[in-house]
Amino acid sequence: MQPGTVGWAIIGCGRVAERRVAPAIKRASGATLVGFCSRDLARAGAYAGRHEAPRAYATLDEVLQDDAVKAVYLCTPNVLHATQAEACLAAGRHVLVEKPLAVSSEDARRLAAAARRAGRVLGVVHQQRFHPANLHLIRLMDDQKLGKPLIVRMQIGIWYPPTDNWRFDPAMSGGGALMDLGPHAIDLMLQVGGPVAAVSSWTANLHFQGPVEDFCHARLEFVRGGVGLLEVSYCVRAYGGRIEVYGDAGTFIADGSLQQAQLFRSTLRLGESQTPAEVREDYYHDAFVDAIEDFTDAVREGREPTVRAADGQAVIEVIEAAYRSARCGERVRLS
Repeated sequence: MQPGTVGWAIIGCGRVAERRVAPAIKRASGATLVGFCSRDLARAGAYAGRHEAPRAYATLDEVLQDDAVKAVYLCTPNVLHATQAEACLAAGRHVLVEKPLAVSSEDARRLAAAARRAGRVLGVVHQQRFHPANLHLIRLMDDQKLGKPLIVRMQIGIWYPPTDNWRFDPAMSGGGALMDLGPHAIDLMLQVGGPVAAVSSWTANLHFQGPVEDFCHARLEFVRGGVGLLEVSYCVRAYGGRIEVYGDAGTFIADGSLQQAQLFRSTLRLGESQTPAEVREDYYHDAFVDAIEDFTDAVREGREPTVRAADGQAVIEVIEAAYRSARCGERVRLS
């Protein structure tokens, strides 16, 4: 291992680890993939073999006894995130958690406190923050090109029939489409609209019947004014997602940047002009690599990552409020 290189272990051998995280760590500058951990050691060994990692672990304790591991990527079932992350932090490891950071705001706050006590870096994977189209939107907002955001609308969905996957067990996932897909959009909505004052939402099973929702519509009222409209779904035959930001000075619309689609396109209109001031189009961008590199640099430089634990906490607070609103049928204020 090169001096200054951060050794990573992946905890959880599933689709995210296979398709996204392991390839991203291997490509990321300053990072090296040390091994995989799974309750099924043979499965961890198979993943290690396919991704050319030298080690496989059957327990989290084995990972935490390996001095070559400086950072862990947790992509286990949502309900395990808090306890596993806390154990890793206490053992002196830096922790990057697959979204959501935790299934409750109380757990998220506990994790942030644990990171401070341990003096270690804690982050959450809202990788779409690094997508070129979304970065461009954030820069436009910072430069006040769109003015005050009045309406922020985001849609994200997939076709995901129920299986025996843990995501369809509310005791393990904490929820359905909102808990699974919502963090991607909500994190960006908070970057654009700012803190949320109140949430109203409705969840349903429009097509797939099961223990978790396949659809959620939520309305976010921003503290600074304006409204966010969110739709997430397991029952749409679409991929890519859509972002619409309507400000009092301009409009930004992007297709494909919420789910790393093979093609993404954004349009910027300024003032009352119907002619786009700018149209951008490009092909697939792997934002996971950017997220891994940012966190690796944060570890090496002793700073917070771009997507902080506080960001993950803010997202889960909105999700909690949305589920509460859906249950009681009323608008829920965030304290």
